[in-house]
Amino acid sequence: MEFSRFVIDNELGSIESDYSFKSLTTIGSGGNIKCVYFPKDIDSLRKAYKYIKDNNLMHFIIGNGSNILPSDNYYEGIVICLKRMKYTMEMLDDGVLVSAFYPTVKLAYDLAECELGDLSFLGGIPGLLGGAIYNNSGAYNDHISNHILCVRYIDTAGEIQEIKNNACAFGYRKSIFHHIEGIIIETLIKVSKIDTKDILEKRKKSRLLSQPLNHKSMGSIFRNNPLIPSWQIIDGLGMRGFKIGDAAVSMKHTNFIINLGDAKSQDILSLIELIEKRSKLELGIELFREITVI
Repeated sequence: MEFSRFVIDNELGSIESDYSFKSLTTIGSGGNIKCVYFPKDIDSLRKAYKYIKDNNLMHFIIGNGSNILPSDNYYEGIVICLKRMKYTMEMLDDGVLVSAFYPTVKLAYDLAECELGDLSFLGGIPGLLGGAIYNNSGAYNDHISNHILCVRYIDTAGEIQEIKNNACAFGYRKSIFHHIEGIIIETLIKVSKIDTKDILEKRKKSRLLSQPLNHKSMGSIFRNNPLIPSWQIIDGLGMRGFKIGDAAVSMKHTNFIINLGDAKSQDILSLIELIEKRSKLELGIELFREITVI
């Protein structure tokens, strides 16, 4: 494959062939991938991404692999995986400059250690910061968009661009990055002095009791309905614990679908579609997914 040769010849990172989506996603399902690219650094990522775009190569960008349901079929394109990228956090006069590859939970705790606790709500959100920005992730009535000053990303020409918060078109679980192509690499976050270590620990204990953290999952499947939480809708349908193959609605939290062992992505998708269909037919409520299906 020419892309693999380009990466190797230019020392832009590592390539894995016939790599399984099971190893790249938190749900642990999916088929094999023709080519997985692990960038060495941002400059390497710029060059490789430009090559991919210039040659119109099929690709998909993945961080920690949460909120993603890959197909069981063989993926013929390139997966750019960012989970091995180095991440940094730098204190500046006007905020904290953070790599988009920073794990969100670790970021919340690292900031709390510095008594910069504005992002404590991220303590329960799996994934990398770039994904949180892409989807404007949030919890506890807060969202990442409330704390972003600017975002830097690699455009399709391999150049680094900067966009201010007011141009990011943030909304509920969305941002401008749903509509423009690019790879988020860095963000400037505004913070203030606040000690949230106790809050983080209390929320952690609460999640251990209320979420299936001991099972593979994608996190929340559906966005919350404005009038009633999605878990309540699913519970009202009597689907707590409902299974298709090794895919099951969690007994702990019904807005989570868990992998009981060797769940097929198709079984997981069939379960999601069944919940959607029953919610619409029996309750007249349309559910909207938080996850991305590849």
